[in-house]
Amino acid sequence: MKHLFIALLSTYIVGACTSTSSGPAPDSSSSAGKEILDRTKATKLLNTFDEEACNVYQIEAGENAPSATLSKSVDPADKAEGEGSFSLKYQFSGKTLSQAPEYVLLEEVWADYRPDLSFHPLGISLWIKGENGNTDCLRIQLIQDKTLTAPRNQRTLFAYTHPTPLNNTEWQRLVIPYSAFRLYKNTQGEETLELARVTGYRIEIVNTSGKAHTGNVKIDALEQLTSYQPEYTPARFSSLFIQLNSVYEGENWDAAFKACKEADINTWIIQYSQGFGYENEVSWYSGTQAPWNKTQYSLIDSMVTAAERQDFKLIFGLFGGDYTGDKNDAALYEDLYRKNQWVIDEIYEKFASSPCFAGWYITEEFHDGSYPDGCWQNNPARDLLADYLQKVAAYCKTKSPKYPVQIAPALFRGKPADLCGEWFKAIFRKTPDIDVLYLQDIGGRCLVDIDVDLPNYFAQIKKACDETGVEFGVDIESFKNCWCPDVPYRAKSWDELQEQLEVAGMFTQHITNFSWATFRPGTGAFDEYKSYLKNKQQK
Repeated sequence: MKHLFIALLSTYIVGACTSTSSGPAPDSSSSAGKEILDRTKATKLLNTFDEEACNVYQIEAGENAPSATLSKSVDPADKAEGEGSFSLKYQFSGKTLSQAPEYVLLEEVWADYRPDLSFHPLGISLWIKGENGNTDCLRIQLIQDKTLTAPRNQRTLFAYTHPTPLNNTEWQRLVIPYSAFRLYKNTQGEETLELARVTGYRIEIVNTSGKAHTGNVKIDALEQLTSYQPEYTPARFSSLFIQLNSVYEGENWDAAFKACKEADINTWIIQYSQGFGYENEVSWYSGTQAPWNKTQYSLIDSMVTAAERQDFKLIFGLFGGDYTGDKNDAALYEDLYRKNQWVIDEIYEKFASSPCFAGWYITEEFHDGSYPDGCWQNNPARDLLADYLQKVAAYCKTKSPKYPVQIAPALFRGKPADLCGEWFKAIFRKTPDIDVLYLQDIGGRCLVDIDVDLPNYFAQIKKACDETGVEFGVDIESFKNCWCPDVPYRAKSWDELQEQLEVAGMFTQHITNFSWATFRPGTGAFDEYKSYLKNKQQK
């Protein structure tokens, strides 16, 4: 037991919270704080602390303080920004299991839709408000895990400590450069802070008096500060998605295609020609002999006829199935492959002779995230997915090699940007017949910071594409729909959409838009986009 105690003690490099070798964090009014903020060009809110249920937290007492307590609630009336702040109410007993002071903590570990602190890094900032006479210490920790899978007690911690900010009844913004963090707990042999491997943070309140007492501290707006300044250039959409359903019966496709051509869009991607998710018994073209089909529409037939009249191009989505089931089971992919073969045969026979035929789109989407259960991050699921995509693409090419094959996976940011790029590269090395990647930017889901997250991940995934011969493109979401906070589905305004378009334009000219439902004449940003193009041409 003596040896175990020594080993555990040695992992804690920074001592009690009174150790402030890094010096107090400057606030936003100090010269040091102002200097960092002056260099800050783009920021990401790591947490607004507006919602209790949108993030997963560990809220507890430290392991040496069994009688301390901590609770949180949202205070909508007292805040530094947004809709509210977190009110942290705590109680210290003055009793500990060791000589180290007792503490309480709020911890968040990122999974999908993670930030990557290595992007043009300057530091972080946090708004905080305390109470008169509060002598407790603030300790902020960055959680580092090179493996991304280490158990909680085996992650490395880097800490910044500040002895005085809780003795203040006004909101103050602490501006903390990354250089101020010192190694605190070393469990993986890591002595250097690697921002690309930071997986979360802790905010701790430490009882430096050693006495029993209560406290109430408010926190708000934890932000990532970067020096990144995007150099936007005007960009344009090269195509547009349409998601078919029965509401489009009787649609005037001639008018739709004419309107798109006036907006310099001459290609549509039909998301699926048969099925969609659980509606796999539906065909959106007539005459199918697919054994699973129960309902047929002639929407695609009408679209092709109109596209021929309007000199318009169509990219044909295949079977609209999904990956429900065990991602590590080869039978799942084999079933989808057989159904896609059937649909490819029928589409080619029925429509490939049309001058509007412009390529194939593999409908089943995938993503780089960890939810649920790792999905495709690891093998065998990743390679099974890649093999499946290649089989479908290769079968498309047996019909005619001239027609490109497209895919549109979603950017869930399940790993740091560099590892995300490596993951895509591992797939593309096995898919030589995939021609174009349209990466869903997830810009409609309230989970992405357009000018911080997207340039970082776009750069790494484009690098993977360049090294494997795949054309990098972006699929911009022109809708807004979030589940936490709750934002009902709606079309985006041009003010919202322009930044997405121009960020994508920094990396590619292959930019599509999802979808016709939220980007059409009189709806969303379509009419403003036409004015944008006109101004661009005049310049």
